[in-house]
Order: sequence, then C-alpha cells, then structure tokens
Amino acid sequence: MNLSAEQQTAVAKGEPVTLNVGGMECVLLRRDIYLRMDPEPDAGPWTVEEMNLLADEAEEIISRKEVYDR
Repeated sequence: MNLSAEQQTAVAKGEPVTLNVGGMECVLLRRDIYLRMDPEPDAGPWTVEEMNLLADEAEEIISRKEVYDR
C-alpha cells in the first residue's frame, strides 16, 4: 500500500487515515491503536435515559397503531 507523506505522518501519530479501496470507504489505524479499541462499545448496560427514550418510542408506535386500527 502506498501512502502519501501526509498519510504516513498521520499514521505515525496514531491518527486514523481515510482511504478509498475499490469504491469502499475504509479507515487505516495503527495496530496498537486498533487493539486498544473497545470491541463492543455499545454492549454495556443501558442508561435510564436510553431506556426512557426506548419506552417513549415504543409508546408512540403503539399509539399510532391503535389510531390506524380503528
């Protein structure tokens, strides 16, 4: 893989570099940076705020369905 001097500098600093590979947008990271990343960032327990937002959304969907079923 050939990187420009600017891209090489960014990688050396541990910064992500955006690349287009065969029409697909990709991100190049140094291996040590990648290994420090949380493998499942959204896998933790839900916050009260997240649960309340989901409950509100579910209530809205149910209410809309009840209106259309009449």
